[in-house]
Order: sequence, then structure tokens, then C-alpha cells
Amino acid sequence: MRIIAGIWKGRRLIAPPGLATRPLPDRIKQSLFDWLGQDLSGRTVADVCAGSGSFGIEAASRGADIVHLIEPGTHAQSVLRANCSALGNPKALVVHPRPFQSVLPTVRGLDLIFCDPPFPWFQQEPQTILDLLTLAKGAGVRGGSVLIRGERGQDLPTLPQGLRHEERRLYGRSWVSRLSVGG
Repeated sequence: MRIIAGIWKGRRLIAPPGLATRPLPDRIKQSLFDWLGQDLSGRTVADVCAGSGSFGIEAASRGADIVHLIEPGTHAQSVLRANCSALGNPKALVVHPRPFQSVLPTVRGLDLIFCDPPFPWFQQEPQTILDLLTLAKGAGVRGGSVLIRGERGQDLPTLPQGLRHEERRLYGRSWVSRLSVGG
């Protein structure tokens, strides 16, 4: 994994060991930033279920003012901190080693929220996915975007009021849906 563009372009990132975390492949990450725009200057971002922090670090590299990296998994927290440390622990990167349920209610004004939850949640914990979307909506600004990644054969629950589905893109076995806040 590497940072594709911006001030840290070309820097390598490490990923958590094992299968509990799915690193965001560079090709999907590049496609997402082609979709979102290359320059995130002035934006406030959250990377929920951040794992290595690949998406959030990329957003900061592309100019995001603040990026909240939310990761409760102890297996990933040391890697997330190591990736931030390798970049000099920039103030733009704020690590939250807690579940999204305790972090998202405390942040407001997010322009972009990227959610990469464990795929089994879609089948085994659909209420957790709904809670994630509801809290993301509450943390987002009107007109902001929530991106959520899932796996083929899975779908989103009925969206909470105030979120509107804009588009879905397929990437091999996974998909990313773009939702609009305030829609």
C-alpha cells in the first residue's frame, strides 16, 4: 500500500497482519479519489473502521484539514499509529482508538465520511450498519458525502431519513455506495 497523491505521494503504508482487516487496495482508493476529486483542501473527513488509515491518510495528503481515523480494533491500532508516526504525526490526523458509536456523536461538520465496516456486519449485524449510517448522517454537513464499502451479495439496510443514495460503483468483489447527507 502506498499514498497515491499529495504531499506524502509515494510513501508506503503498512497493513495490520491477519485477515481481520481488509486493506483498501490502491486501485480502489485511486478510483474513489477520481470520483471525489483530487483536492480535498479545506475538508473535514472521517475514516471509520480505518484499519491502516489508508483512506484517511490519503485524504490528508490531498489537503483535508482534519481527518478523524476511527479504529476500535486493537489488532490495527498499533499499525495505524505507526503509519501516522512515519509521517511525523501530523496534526491533521486524529486517531480515535474507540468504536464509531462513541466517536461519531462527538464530531460534527464532516464533509466526507468513508466507512469500511467488516463485511460480516451486513449479514450478521445489520443494526450496526444502520447505526453507522445514522451516526454518520448526524456528523455530516448538509450536502456532504458518506461512502460505504460492502461486498457483492450484500446490501444496505433501508437508509435513515436524511440520507439519499447517489451512486454505487463495483470493484471486483466489493462495491462502494455514495450517499448524500440532507437528501
